[in-house]
Amino acid sequence: MTKPFKVLPRLEARLAGALYLFSIVFGLAAMILIRRKMLVRGDQVNLVAGVLYSGMTLLLWHLLRRVNKWISAVAAILSLAGCWLPRLPWYNSAHISNNRLFGLYCLFTGYLVWRSRFFPKIVGVFMACAGVCWLITTWPSLAQATSPLPGILGLVGEGTLMGYLIVRGLDEDQWKERAALRLG
Repeated sequence: MTKPFKVLPRLEARLAGALYLFSIVFGLAAMILIRRKMLVRGDQVNLVAGVLYSGMTLLLWHLLRRVNKWISAVAAILSLAGCWLPRLPWYNSAHISNNRLFGLYCLFTGYLVWRSRFFPKIVGVFMACAGVCWLITTWPSLAQATSPLPGILGLVGEGTLMGYLIVRGLDEDQWKERAALRLG
């Protein structure tokens, strides 16, 4: 009997980091296109960014479910909702902000990274700070008073996780140890 194909956790983490990077690049390009009144092209590029971010979300869900499967699932659902709910016609009338969904996603992910042992705790702290920054942008008076700081710090926080994923991946031995603890 043959064993199923398994991807090494470090490779999976690096792939998540690459998807993260490209989703941010495509998201920024979409914003530029939309600001230049190229709405159709901007929406198309934003769709690609959403697909890339969704792939990254699923990879991180798989890696972080070793820490806590429920919190990891909630984080993934929030991220996917942030990617895809805005495409539904009723979304804008519901007054839900993408940044609220992504802020909560970053908070939960930061917590999981901090607890993981296969990522440095500081990466989790930066990710949680990104979550707080995205949540700040959902309160107009607070966002206006602190602008552009929350956006910049949010990108730095998410960029820290993205960069670590690309450069280091994760500590495979700790990930496997954590996996054995969850199964045992």
